[in-house]
Amino acid sequence: MHRKKIQTASEEKSSVLSRSTSLLDMHLEEIVEESEEIRALVSALKVMAPHDKKRDDYEARLWVALTHLDHHVKPAIKEWDRVLDKMPDG
Repeated sequence: MHRKKIQTASEEKSSVLSRSTSLLDMHLEEIVEESEEIRALVSALKVMAPHDKKRDDYEARLWVALTHLDHHVKPAIKEWDRVLDKMPDG
């Protein structure tokens, strides 16, 4: 499902994302997906009546999305730092 990134010569001196690894790519994609889910859930909850029967379900889904986001943010930062450390200075 995840494609391996092919680097070109012009990417040699580029940013961390151009030197990204499949692990970092996967975590970043999960972060984007969970952020979109969180945004949708928060938007729905903001307009939902306090006693709406769906509110508990939406709040539970929001908690799950937030914990899933946390699960990917920490390793993404660790992998980002690892990739950055491997990059040449300059």
